Amino acid sequence: MSVRRVASAVLTVAVAFGLGACGEEEKAPLPRETAANGTVFNSADATFANDLLVQRAREFALIDLTLERPLDTELTAFVDGARAVRAAEIEQVTTWLTDWDKEVPATIRDHAAAHAGGHHFEEIESATDAEFAEVWVAAYREELEASGDIAAAEAAEGVFSGAKTLAADVEDTNESEMQQLAQLSG
Repeated sequence: MSVRRVASAVLTVAVAFGLGACGEEEKAPLPRETAANGTVFNSADATFANDLLVQRAREFALIDLTLERPLDTELTAFVDGARAVRAAEIEQVTTWLTDWDKEVPATIRDHAAAHAGGHHFEEIESATDAEFAEVWVAAYREELEASGDIAAAEAAEGVFSGAKTLAADVEDTNESEMQQLAQLSG
């Protein structure tokens, strides 16, 4: 084999490894901010708080649709527990956003949004009492998947320990609720 061929082969292999390594580089960490209260957070934490507030408010609005419906005792207990969890999480992330001097987003539970028909739950609202529980459970499961995606993003990129803990709690709560709903659905 000629020296030129060997050199060409070595160069080809070196370039291939070099380009492959470029794709494996880790992203630079997101810049950190310090709130007036001393909390250190990054944009992933702020996005998590913002998005979880909006998503949990959607779930809360979905829970509100059960208020005037005849539900069996198991589903009523489930809804009451879910309502308490959402209320605490919404309060927590609202506090963080305020502490971090970030805008607290409007949600579908806000007066203006509620009257604008911003929830897109018409199928559930129009369901008969006989079909309501089945339609509601299917919609609620979809909402749980969305909040699970939000929590996973925080787990991957957030730095604020409180938000990371809440993200893990959201994932645990969602998994538990999915299992409960599966048992309720029979």
